[in-house]
Amino acid sequence: MSGCSSQSATRCLAVALLGVLVACSGGSGGNQRGGSPKTSSAPTTAPPSTIDLSKPIPGGSLHGIPRPPLENTGTDYVAITRSLIGNFRWLTENPDPAVVSELYVPGTEDHASWVAAFQDLANKGWRAADDDYYVIAIEPVDAQQGAVTMRVTDSMRFERILDSSGNQVGEGRVRDPQRKSSVALISRDAEGRWRLADYSTTSGGTVQL
Repeated sequence: MSGCSSQSATRCLAVALLGVLVACSGGSGGNQRGGSPKTSSAPTTAPPSTIDLSKPIPGGSLHGIPRPPLENTGTDYVAITRSLIGNFRWLTENPDPAVVSELYVPGTEDHASWVAAFQDLANKGWRAADDDYYVIAIEPVDAQQGAVTMRVTDSMRFERILDSSGNQVGEGRVRDPQRKSSVALISRDAEGRWRLADYSTTSGGTVQL
């Protein structure tokens, strides 16, 4: 949701969001005489939802799919940042303010802004859909104990705000230029889980944790 325009509180932030939901069914058979042996279908489990950030994601395609796994531990900072972005992309189309605390450090400005924004969308039954969003590159800039700065280059055409029926509500926002570089600061908590502490188009300023 890049600059969520939900007619009230939101904050300009371009992060990103594709997934596939698979359902399976089985059958049964019988023979000509005597008892009818039952053929049972082996239980199948749908694979975890994934969001492919490497190619443009059609706006609206993430609504109603399972949330992708959140990979937010360890030292693969590129994978962690990518997972945080993917989960945020899912959240924009499936608004739930309770999820924000898993992606953003509580107490930061971004956390407060996104809780308010997603609460507003959820109250209205609306959602955001960023058309053709994808990540071009994620690169580490600086690593300190418990805090890592990442540069994220992404692309998006425009944003739409949709109602529960998928109809566009109000005016969407066009990103110009489509390609943009941002600086993401991720912070690790006492349990070793990484969250976004700040996400901005400039690297200036400090973030209070």
